[in-house]
Formats: sequence, structure tokens, C-alpha cells
Amino acid sequence: MTAAAKNTATVKPSAKAEKVKGVAPKAIAKVEPRKPSASRIPKAKVNLLREEAAVYALPSPMVRGLLPGTDADDPMAVFRATQLGFSLGAVIELVESVEAFKRYNVLSKIVGFSERTLARRLKNQDQALTPEQSARALHYAQVLEKAEAVLGSRALAEEWMTQPALGLDGEVPIDLLANPVGYELVTDFLHRLEFGVY
Repeated sequence: MTAAAKNTATVKPSAKAEKVKGVAPKAIAKVEPRKPSASRIPKAKVNLLREEAAVYALPSPMVRGLLPGTDADDPMAVFRATQLGFSLGAVIELVESVEAFKRYNVLSKIVGFSERTLARRLKNQDQALTPEQSARALHYAQVLEKAEAVLGSRALAEEWMTQPALGLDGEVPIDLLANPVGYELVTDFLHRLEFGVY
């Protein structure tokens, strides 16, 4: 054990005792790391961490709009809803509520259909999308919400999503989101932007 570890550890006797023939049981010492006390963490940092946790704990209104009747705070419930498929109508509402999504024809990117097939499908908006299409819709909503949190406004988030990004090798974030690997690249870049590591 290093000297630093010894300084931050406390010794407690174990409840278990050694049993040896003819010898009285001895207490065995366990070394447990000392837990940081709340008084050691500056209050400003604690408040900042609480605020950040609150921002990411609540799903966005856009995500909630895709999941009517589902507990959007429960990741497993979100997964199950995605597996069952979002309704085409809910996805259309998402796309219509975001100017950048309308301009960049995100609905076609989400469903992966040609304009003619999409026009036919629009007649039955209660029809469920596939799990893959639903996951793409969720990715677009999540990235827009994250970009809004990082950049400070919806307008800046939409502008960022539609411009080539140096941190993404000049690719436009909105074009990368139709692919799961692209989604990972964009969310990773947003995390780096948030913490100033780009």
C-alpha cells in the first residue's frame, strides 16, 4: 500500500474472527478507503454538479413527444418504446417543430424512404415505425436537445447542426445522425465542446 493510500485509509476490526484449534479468535483488520466528506467538496462545485445532473436527468420535451404514455425518465421504458416503434405522426410532429429538420428533410432520413413512398405512408400516421427508424428519430431529438444545452439556445443549436464542424472533419452534424456511428461521433463531439476539450 502506498503512503498516500495509508493516509486516506482507516482500519476497522472485522466481524469475522479466525478459528484455530486451541487458540482464541483474533480480530482481523480490514482496510477500507475513507469516504470523502461533503465538507471537503466546495459548495459551488456541489451546486454545479447538481444543476448538471438535473439538466441531463429530465428528457427534453422533444423526446417526451416521441414517447406518449411512456416514462421518459426510465431508459428501459424508452428502449421498449423504441422497439415497439414510434408512431409516424409523433415523428412528423417532431420534424415539423424544428425548422432545421424541415429544411434538411430529416423525415426522409429517419424513415429511409423515397419521397413517393413517404407520401404514401403519410396517409396512415398511426402506423408504427421500425425499431431502427424509431432509434434514428430519438437520436435527432436527443442531439438537438444536447446541442441546445451546450450552446445555450435552440437557434444556435439548429445553426450548429446544419454547418460543417471542424471537430467532425468538416461534416455537417445533421447529416451524420442517420447512422449509429455518426450519432456517436456527434454526441462525443458535443461532450468535448461542453467540457472545452476539442
